[in-house]
Amino acid sequence: MRKFFKRFVSLFLVPFTRWYLRKERKFAYDGITIHVFPGVFHPGFFHSTKFILSYLKVQPLAGKSFLELGCGSGLISITAAKAGANVTASDLSLRALENTKYNANLNQLFIKIVYSDLFDNIDKIPFDWIVINPPYYARKPESEQDLAWYCGENFEYFRKLFVSLRVHMHLETQVVMVLTKGADVSAIEKIAKENGFELELLKENPVFFDEKDFLFRIRPFTSPQPSP
Repeated sequence: MRKFFKRFVSLFLVPFTRWYLRKERKFAYDGITIHVFPGVFHPGFFHSTKFILSYLKVQPLAGKSFLELGCGSGLISITAAKAGANVTASDLSLRALENTKYNANLNQLFIKIVYSDLFDNIDKIPFDWIVINPPYYARKPESEQDLAWYCGENFEYFRKLFVSLRVHMHLETQVVMVLTKGADVSAIEKIAKENGFELELLKENPVFFDEKDFLFRIRPFTSPQPSP
């Protein structure tokens, strides 16, 4: 069944998604309306964004400093800002940053928008919340649009993430990241461990057939780890 589904995705769903997203599209979620620019990750076509939002909805965000790494259309950042958080939204895609700025203005919310490759251009300060919906397929991105999907042939995205993360955390920082069963979760966990972090599973979300999304909390090791 899974093999059949992957073939269906390859032959029909992916081409349809690309065709549909060739134009600007409007999307509404939980009282927020956004426009999704061509080439920007569409939160309505994939479950990961809504999975994160369902978790954030019940969290106390008012007055908290909130960083979204890889903001795309800006829906997560806008949701956090609407809940009263002080939001910084970053992305390596200029098109995504333009899209987030447009949608923040559309919803009459202020969001600090930063062009940054992960933490490169982020102030070296701790945040209360860091939210990550990362690219997780091990392939080299060839275009700006690919940045939402591919983390590099050797998981360069995650290596850089975990090397730089600690300086932006305090003792109570909540760092949450969504991954899918289609990602190499064990490889990502190994990179996290090499840099002194562990992935704590918070929630699972069945998507279709045996596919799932996983929501993790990233935290420093609470006890010394044995040498490999």
